[in-house]
Amino acid sequence: MLEEIKYSAAFIAGLFSFFSPCILPLVPSYFSFITGVSMEDLSRAAESGVRRKVILSTLAFVSGFSLIFIALGATAAYFSVLFQGVKDYIRIGGGVFIILLGLHLLGILRIRALEAEKRIHLNRKPVHFFGAFLIGMAFGAGWSPCIGPLLGSILILAGSQDTVTQGVALLTLFSAGVALPFIILSAAIHFLIVFVRRAAKAMRWLNIGAGILLIVTGLLLISDKLRLLSYYIY
Repeated sequence: MLEEIKYSAAFIAGLFSFFSPCILPLVPSYFSFITGVSMEDLSRAAESGVRRKVILSTLAFVSGFSLIFIALGATAAYFSVLFQGVKDYIRIGGGVFIILLGLHLLGILRIRALEAEKRIHLNRKPVHFFGAFLIGMAFGAGWSPCIGPLLGSILILAGSQDTVTQGVALLTLFSAGVALPFIILSAAIHFLIVFVRRAAKAMRWLNIGAGILLIVTGLLLISDKLRLLSYYIY
């Protein structure tokens, strides 16, 4: 049951990442960039027959960043297994760091290292699906003020797991949370602009929700009471 809670939290963190101010407003640009299709043609995708290309390019893109996220999760869990003797210290230190990340998202504490975007920028659009895959990997390897705290928190959870498989599972679900909205929008690409405009109004509250989630998770991790979440959910 506790494992189910962790996995649910990882998936929700991925969804919050997609709806963050660092990603959501740029989603139309992402689609235009990875597909090589102009914004005007994207809005008429159903009529112009480019929907298949948009969906396949999107799948390649999300596969790229998922590969990076999962590799990071496997690495974090692997090193956790190596340091079983100090696992309690890792758990407590990780909990403190997650709380700080939550305070950062709420705007209570500003961490300057998280303010600067560290994402790879490319000037040329990929012209094939492998190019979209590489762009996805670049996206996954990057770091932005919004997705960084949530990704970092799930990596800390992955680092507190007993096996590498559990760490991989957490980052797989985090990746699925980020990828799912991309995939859904690629299938309904003509609604993209309207969706982004409407969803942008809720970004502030999503950020607050994500910050609160991180603080609660950090406190429970420090006290080794993460299992308490199961009592409230089930």
